[in-house]
Amino acid sequence: MKPKSAKQDVIFGIVLMGTTGLLIGYFLNSPVLMMIAGVLGILIGSLVGWLGGRRFLVIICFGVAGGGFWGSQSGDKDILIMAAGSGGAIAGFIAAQMELFLKKP
Repeated sequence: MKPKSAKQDVIFGIVLMGTTGLLIGYFLNSPVLMMIAGVLGILIGSLVGWLGGRRFLVIICFGVAGGGFWGSQSGDKDILIMAAGSGGAIAGFIAAQMELFLKKP
């Protein structure tokens, strides 16, 4: 992996996971939780990006968007949050399995 690509992966992970953490705190109406989740998202995103998990993060992003869409159909904010989190978790499991199968020998 090129160093420039690794740097872009880290930045992508920080932006994606940090934004996710901030949005979790925002939807829960808690500024303290917003900051804590944002910082944890930045740390986790930078680690995943450093490890080269761009495809992993994109798949999780699609899972969160899909879960959020289906959760928003209920009209309840709590269900929206749980559905988005569940979609991200399920997509994370799928992404981990895909990474194993798509690794180049």
